Amino acid sequence: MILTFAFTEFAEHGYAGSGINQICAKGNISKGLLYHYYPNKDALYIACVAMLFQDMVHFMREQINLDTLTVEQYFSVRMQFFQQHPQHQQLFRDVLIYPQSHLADEIMQCRQDFDQFNNQSLRTILQKEHLAGSISLNQAITQLRAFVNFLGVYIREDSAADAEQKSAELLHTMLYGLIAR
Repeated sequence: MILTFAFTEFAEHGYAGSGINQICAKGNISKGLLYHYYPNKDALYIACVAMLFQDMVHFMREQINLDTLTVEQYFSVRMQFFQQHPQHQQLFRDVLIYPQSHLADEIMQCRQDFDQFNNQSLRTILQKEHLAGSISLNQAITQLRAFVNFLGVYIREDSAADAEQKSAELLHTMLYGLIAR
């Protein structure tokens, strides 16, 4: 219950705009109870970030078959997750855009399974493709990961109706460029 209200607060207002008082008030939770489970705002935020990445990895593992995975399927699954879990998208965006440097190590630990699954998925996809001559597989994975993170930020929840179209257009541009050679 505490985590549910905290997740909502952090998703809606980000780390900087959230506070223990707001979480307690919205959830009708006593501070004593909250502090019994979470010693401070940082610990509560990290618990929410951990839940975010656990939920994403669980969803992606259920939806993705690495043997047949394509770039389009990969992005479609991520978009489906965010469409079904808009608060997760908001918190994901907060983690990416406004990273809390004092929590960097803890956030990196929360992301480990997520990053590992992403790397495995992207490696599987890109190994099947003919890459441009000057780009190594590892460089391609790094660039595609940056693009994936950008999509999480770019596609806002209020544009959910055309989010898939926007992501497909951006994906096409990222993969095939703007200028014909």
